[in-house]
Amino acid sequence: MAEGQSDTFWKSLYIYFNEMDFESQLFVKKIYKIIILTVAIISFIIAFFLESFSVCVYSTIGASVLCILVLAPAWPMWKKNQPNWQLTNWQKQK
Repeated sequence: MAEGQSDTFWKSLYIYFNEMDFESQLFVKKIYKIIILTVAIISFIIAFFLESFSVCVYSTIGASVLCILVLAPAWPMWKKNQPNWQLTNWQKQK
């Protein structure tokens, strides 16, 4: 890749994974808490009856990995309410 193409690639990759609007961040945070709490409670009950603490630990780790894979990237569905930022002085001069 040429130098300019490489910069464009990394910039687009950064925007893809890091640009999420504020409303979606709050929604993702709520979903994450609900998933982790639900899995932790259910896995604790199952682990209690099976007398195996590892069931509780592994299921909570699995739920955390699932949440990271599904909720962490800034998918297009999380980018619906983008804020309108003010232009900086150097952007106004162009």
